[in-house]
Parts: sequence; structure tokens; C-alpha cells
Amino acid sequence: MEKIGTFVSLIGVIFIARPASLFGSSGSGPTTPATGNTDSTPSGNKPTAPPSAADYDNVTPEERLAAVGIALVGVLGAVSAFTTIRWIGKRAHPLISVNYFATWCTIVSIVAQLTIPGIGFLLPSTLKDWSLLFFLG
Repeated sequence: MEKIGTFVSLIGVIFIARPASLFGSSGSGPTTPATGNTDSTPSGNKPTAPPSAADYDNVTPEERLAAVGIALVGVLGAVSAFTTIRWIGKRAHPLISVNYFATWCTIVSIVAQLTIPGIGFLLPSTLKDWSLLFFLG
């Protein structure tokens, strides 16, 4: 079962990464605007908006590969955490591990917010944001 799970996970990573060698180049042709307006206007006259995190279609293969690499670093961290918790076993109460993890995440988040430019702290501003945060908690 573990081998099957590993194989399914690997297939999932391939579908997320969408390497150009298997899926081809997705940004090769002109696209129609989402509004359906096919009027041709010079692109120099259009205001350019900053790239959005929800714009999945315009991701370069290099950005996708970097994201998969970062996700794999996260997997390595999760494997290390699970291995450590299993190694600790019944020698410590489970709440110690949970509280240690929460404290460590808080410290890493604060350091990242203070050192990485462009990352700040924002409270949820809409009811949807608050509800997502509530259900996550």
C-alpha cells in the first residue's frame, strides 16, 4: 500500500509541475480575453496590472519547478517531524509536541515577516476571510 501511495503521489507531483517536456508549452498562442471581447486593441494602450497569484495560466516552467522544489522541502520537513515524533514515542506527552510545533511556527513566521521584504501582517478584512480562518482554526 505504501508503494501504491508513493506512486500516486508522484503522479500528482507530475500533474502539478506540468513539465514542458511532457505537456508541451502552454503559452505558445494568442488567447481570447475572458470577457469574450475580441476587439483588437494595441497592447501598448492597455493598462498593465501586477501579476496575480490566481493567474495560474501564465506561470513559467521555471516558476512551477521552483514551487515544486519548495513544496518538496516542506515534505522533507514533515517527514522529519513525523520521524521525530515517532522516535519520541510515549516518552513525552503528545501535547508537548503540539505546543513545541506551534511555538516553533510562530517564531519562524515572525522572523520571516521581519526579514523577507514584501511580507507583512494583515488581518482578515472580509467575512469570508474570517470564516476561512475560523474553520481552519
